[in-house]
This record gives sequence, structure tokens and C-alpha cells, in this order.
Amino acid sequence: MTRAPFAFVPFGQDAAEGDVCCDGLVDGATLHLSHWPGNDTPAEWKRDTSVEIALAYGRSGEPVARVINNHFDTDGVLAVFGLLEPEVAEAHADLLIAAAEVGDFGDWPRSPRAFWLDAAIARIAGDRTDATAYAHVLPRLPTLFAELDAREDLWGDAWRAILTADARADRDLRVAQVGPVAIFHEVPGAPELPTLLLSKRAPAGVTRWLRAFEERDGSFHYRYELPPHAWADTVTRPTLRKPSRNAIAAKVEGTWALKGELGMVGLLRTREPLRSAPEDVAKRLLSGDATAT
Repeated sequence: MTRAPFAFVPFGQDAAEGDVCCDGLVDGATLHLSHWPGNDTPAEWKRDTSVEIALAYGRSGEPVARVINNHFDTDGVLAVFGLLEPEVAEAHADLLIAAAEVGDFGDWPRSPRAFWLDAAIARIAGDRTDATAYAHVLPRLPTLFAELDAREDLWGDAWRAILTADARADRDLRVAQVGPVAIFHEVPGAPELPTLLLSKRAPAGVTRWLRAFEERDGSFHYRYELPPHAWADTVTRPTLRKPSRNAIAAKVEGTWALKGELGMVGLLRTREPLRSAPEDVAKRLLSGDATAT
């Protein structure tokens, strides 16, 4: 079977006729295989991650003229690889999906190897542009899959850092719940914990995260967020509608930012620290959050 070619298409440029847009969305693509919001991926292929979509499509035996994407990340490069080399990707399907979940959703890894693969891909890509990262990473993936356990030079530093942070979270992170809101209370003077350490500790079924960063004087900075997967068009993970930020802000004390530096799932954040305790802030936020369930 002739392998389909891959092309990186920068944001703002259009696809060519027959192109299969994998992960990112590119105007003019004939077919979407993507979990990005606004995708036109056919229902039979929809999955939570783009690599799962690519693997499902690869199993179908449907032809691919040319694969394109407009950004580089773990889910994107593994999804592209899944269309270019479906047999190799299928042999490592569980690992690829789990690594994509770490990279795209900040999930705590199902196994250490999922974290290792995500970290190794980031290390190989380095600070290259997205286009050159694809050119550099894609041909190395088959060998990386086979030799991952022995490539501590690529993932060891990141793995040791996350284990250190995990131990610190056991000691310093306080987790509580108010209805559908998970409260993550981080103690003063410590670096912000990575998302996947919060995912590991999030109570089951919560649909909101309140991150509470305590200052040394006992006040708090707050960020109110949807869970990390909520930016994507998902199937297994629940789809969460964004609430009215203005309605929420009207119910809470202090000055809150509704735009800027909120990331892909952020709803609002404090501009100045508050004296109110995290549980009280969570209740106030919920009083204005009509979509929280």
C-alpha cells in the first residue's frame, strides 16, 4: 500500500481538494478526523482524542489522499502517524491513546509509559517550529515506540519532576468538593501544580474546578475552570456547555477577569486576592452558574 503524504498547513491557509484534516481544523479539507470544536468529523469516527479517531479510520481501510494538520502536539503527531502508518500505530494503540490523553487533557497517565511517550515527543520536538517538529518527530516514532523504556534520556527528567511534584501534592494540596465543584487549595510559596496531578485527585463526577492559591497573608487568588477535557468535542467524556461568565461574576465579591490568560477551559479569575474561604467562593460561583450540574 502506498503511504499517503503529510503536509503542514499553517493557520490561515486553506487545504487542497482531497485533503484529510487530522486533529486541527483547516478550511477546505475534504474530511475532518478531529476532536476540535466545530469539526465535521462523521459520527462513525468520533472519539475523545484525535488519535482514537485516526486509529478507527485506519481500521476501516478507507483511502487517504493527503494528511494535513495546522499545529504540533502529542495528539496531533500521533493522529497523523496513525493515518500514515496505520498498522504500526494499531500495534501500539493503547499507548498512543493514553499519551494523547496526557498531552491534550492533562490526564494522570494510565501507565508511566504514556507519560514517557508524551515527554519524549516534546523533548524530540524541542523548540522547533511546528512544521519542522513534524519533519523531525514523525520518522522517529516507530523506533521510539519500540525503544521507549530504554530512552530515559528523553523522558527521565520530566518523569522525575512529576514524581517529585506528585509527592508534594500529597503533602501540600488540599482537595474538597462543593456540589459539582472540585476545590484545589494550594498552599503559599509553592509552585503551581501541573494539571495532571489535579486530575489524579479530582473527585469523580465534578464538572467545575476551583483553583485556590493561598497567599502568605491568608488571602486567595482564584481560578474557576471547566475540567481540562472540556475544550474538546468528546464522546465518552461529558460534553460541558460554557456558562455565562457575566452571570457568575455578578454573584461573587471582588474583581474578576472574564477574558485574557484564562486558557482553553478557564471561565474567570480574580484580579486581586480575596479573603473569602474557598468553600464560600465555590458556593457563590455556583449561585450564578446555571449550567453547573
